[in-house]
Order: sequence, then C-alpha cells, then structure tokens
Amino acid sequence: MRIAIEGCSHGELDRIYAQILENEISTGKRVDLLLLCGDLQAVRNEGDLQSLAVPVKYRRMGDFAQYYSGQKKAPVLTLVIGGNHEASNYLWELHYGGWLAPNLYFLGTAGCVNVAGLVIAGASGIFKPNDYNKGHYERLPYNVGDIRSVYHTRKYEIHKLQYLYRPDVFLSHDWPNTIEQYGDLQELLCRKPFFRKEIETATLGSPPLQMLLAELRPRFWFSAHLHVRYAARVDFSSLPPTAATENAPQRSKPLPEESLNPTNPEAIDISDDIDVAAPNSASAPYICTEFLALSKCGSRADYLDFIDVETQIDEMLDSVPSTERPQVPLSFDLRWLAITKVMHHYLSFQRQQTPLPSIDDHMIRQKIQQEQDALKTKFDLNPDLLPIRNVQKFVVTAPTHADFSSADHSAADVYVNPQTCAFCELIDIPNLPTKFRAQPDARDPRADAMQAVSTQNELAQIRAVAADRKRKRESLAATK
Repeated sequence: MRIAIEGCSHGELDRIYAQILENEISTGKRVDLLLLCGDLQAVRNEGDLQSLAVPVKYRRMGDFAQYYSGQKKAPVLTLVIGGNHEASNYLWELHYGGWLAPNLYFLGTAGCVNVAGLVIAGASGIFKPNDYNKGHYERLPYNVGDIRSVYHTRKYEIHKLQYLYRPDVFLSHDWPNTIEQYGDLQELLCRKPFFRKEIETATLGSPPLQMLLAELRPRFWFSAHLHVRYAARVDFSSLPPTAATENAPQRSKPLPEESLNPTNPEAIDISDDIDVAAPNSASAPYICTEFLALSKCGSRADYLDFIDVETQIDEMLDSVPSTERPQVPLSFDLRWLAITKVMHHYLSFQRQQTPLPSIDDHMIRQKIQQEQDALKTKFDLNPDLLPIRNVQKFVVTAPTHADFSSADHSAADVYVNPQTCAFCELIDIPNLPTKFRAQPDARDPRADAMQAVSTQNELAQIRAVAADRKRKRESLAATK
C-alpha cells in the first residue's frame, strides 16, 4: 500500500490532492491512503469561521467547504487529526471520530482505526500545561479564551491512548518532546534558529506525546505544527519492553524496515544510531520508531511525503489497474472501542478533570480486555458492524456554504451529528458530548493552582524518565 503523509493543511485540500495526482503520474504508483497531520480547517460555512482558531484577518473559506457540500470528493481515503488552527465546533461534533466529508475521516480528539490491517492511532491538538489536567469545559459560542483552549491536549485522551497495544502508525500535530535529539539537530537549528532556546531547555514539543512514544513505540510517527521537515529515528533496542509492546497482537505481515522514502534528499541518516534489523516475526516489537515531521502546504516540497508498507490487501491492490481506485478497508479498532467504553465514565465537561485511574490499575486493564473480548464476539456474530462505512454515514449537519445565512444561523448553533450517535450506540455508551450542554463552571483559583502543581509534577516525572533513557543511550553509544 502506498501512503501519502501531509503536514499542516491550512485549508489547501485542492493543492494537496493535486500534488498527489502529480506524484502518481510521475511515478506510475497509485496512492491508496492519505494521512493529514492537522490544521485541516474544516470550515463548512461562514458561521464556522467564528470558531476557527486563527487571527480574524486570516479567517477565510478554504477548500473544505466544497468537499463538505459534495461539490468535490476526496479522491483518496484520507485520515485526519486536529491541530491548533481548526473549526473546533465541527470537530467537537465528531469527538469520537467520523466522516468530516465523504472519504475524509477524522480520528477524533484521540482515536485509533484499522486500515487494511494497519493500526493507525492519533492525538489531536497541541500541548499547553495550563489546560492539560482540565476537562472539556468549553461551550459554544466560544469566547476568546475557549477558542484557544478547546484544542489543547487533555490528559484524559492521552490516558486512553496509553492503553493501546503498539500501533503501526501514530499521528500527532505536536512533536513529541525532545524528539529533535534523535535527528540532525544542527541542520534543524540552521533552518529554525529560533528553536534553540526551547531545545536547550528541553521544552520543544509535547511531554505527554514523548511519554506515549516511549510506551507505544509505533513503527512510524508523523507530525506537523512547526513548519519544517525533520526526520529522526528513536532506538528502543536497549530498553525493556512495555505493556504496549509485550501484549501487542500478531500482525498479519510485519512492516518493512526501510519504508521511509530512501530517495528523499532530506532523509536523515543518523550515524550514531545502532544498526537495527527488521523484526524477525510479526509479533516482535518494533525496536525503533521512524519519526517524520512535515511542513505546511505551500510551494516547497517538504509538506508531503510517500511511503510504501505491506498490508493485508496488497495482492488485491496490485491486481487493480493503477488508473482505478479500489476501496481501502477502514474498520474500527476493537481495543480502542473497548478503551473508550471503559473510560467514558471519566470524560469530564468541567474545568476539573475527574480523577483518572492509574495506568497500572489491573482492574481497569482487565475490564478493557473483557470488553474487547465481548466486542470481538459481537462482531464475529455481526461482521457488518466492524467496517466504519457501515456504521457511520456522512451527513450534512450545518448548512453548506451556499445555503448558509447569517440571519438564520449563529456561531452558537449546536448540531447533533448522527455519526456520534451511531458510534455511541455501537458500543452502548451514552452520547455525553452531545447531551451535556450545561454552562461551564466558574473558575476556581485554588483548584487551578492545584492542577498546575499536578501538571508540573507529571511533567517532571516524564522528563526524569526521558533523561534516564538519554543516559542509557549515550552510555551504550560510548561502548561502541
């Protein structure tokens, strides 16, 4: 399967798809899947512009409205995560994930799906410590503060992702904190010298994503946000396995070791990395993660890249003429459904996040496994429920750009998305994101201060673990 990866979209879907088509013509290879790493700007109409997190002078109708209305259709199955420049009102409609437009699927605030056997997970938004331990308290119409905080990463979503078993691919808008240490740092500083202070203070990127990277160890990790292309390889061969790698189920086919485009002139060869052999079995944990960040959609060629990976449907794809586009299977991930069901009780709509269980809580992990087994039985009996296209159907909720009238609609309009209803019905949980419309609770300075201390303590723990990994890596390199 040939996969295209794009950095920040910034409303330029037409240009992205045109570039993919050009690549197909020049290479003779069909692209089967597109991954967008944030800032899609899914603006359906002028009303959505009021919820778009960009300065007022930059608010504009991008290309997305034409895909939403059906005037255009994404030519390639496209998976999307959210960034920090989004129409957050629409993304919240699909908190658990769903079709933003035909053939254009949003993974949700956090999510995980299965594409032809590839497990692809992702986290939307960016990290800001002041909001990390808060609930999803923002309500429409967003005020000046809410429009910025609504896309900030919450601990609740990170906590859910920690229960996953080693995805093949992980998408984030933010970079994992300190990932720059695993690539050509001097080249990065030459291109982005204003990163120096954050790099020197180890504050570039998201610490929670750094923790996820260390625990999940996906084969690939793709990011955007910082508007620069950067490749790195994180080696885990000297570290013990984690729960995510020890318990990962067998893949039908291991991913090839050399999957990142070897002809790309900006691909980085890390000379001090340990040579890594390909996994010797489908169940062997990946001992390194290939990281690639891409820039924003523009005239330079560093916002789009292509990789080839082995999947369950390669023979079928090879049998279809390159001029045709077969439908690529997109299914729910059983473990993610189980995690979402067990953890939905902890979803908070207040400024204070409901206390979360320890990630090592045996009872929670046991409940997740029990739910996963029950879901497997359910889908074995009803296999038509597993493909996402059979359960979630794209529906126009807000008016299209052509039908929108500011006299009849406002930024406070709330739409119930049938896709969210269908998802909640599938796993038998209440549709809390749609039902809960109470006003946010008032600020509590004392509680905010306690949250800040809690966040700082968590960040200190994450950085201490990262520093220990760095010492081990340097010690191992010194013995080579």
